[in-house]
Amino acid sequence: MQLIPYEQFAKLRLRDFVPDDTAIGEAADWEWMGSRWHNEGIGFTSFSRHASTPDATGGVEISFSELPQDCIERLLSAIGLPVRPGMSISEVLSVLGSPRATRQFVAGRHTYEFTAGTPQPYVVSCTVTDGEGLTYVTAVRPDLVNRDE
Repeated sequence: MQLIPYEQFAKLRLRDFVPDDTAIGEAADWEWMGSRWHNEGIGFTSFSRHASTPDATGGVEISFSELPQDCIERLLSAIGLPVRPGMSISEVLSVLGSPRATRQFVAGRHTYEFTAGTPQPYVVSCTVTDGEGLTYVTAVRPDLVNRDE
């Protein structure tokens, strides 16, 4: 599976995927993925630029409950992620393969972490709930994870 090249991913901004009147918050010193980021977001949905590359998006988080369906579809398509809201874990596994890690933070909700994409891979995590299926996705460049340590 080929995801968006890092050079194109770097240019993505949340503003390009949401309605014009959407209020987007910003944080200049956001702690995420073991690093410091500049974050623009709506609730749990965000686009983040690593402190070492402040003009380049390096990671996104998408909470499907916070965006209109057409925004979600355009965003997933832009990244090249072949997932959609509500997918079962078996459907997620059929497109992303075996997870490299599985975590459960609360009952009825599991987060699966994958390495996806060639030739430039991403760390992709998918949160699947018992009742709603796939509800949350992140994609981040692996060279930016824990970069500040």
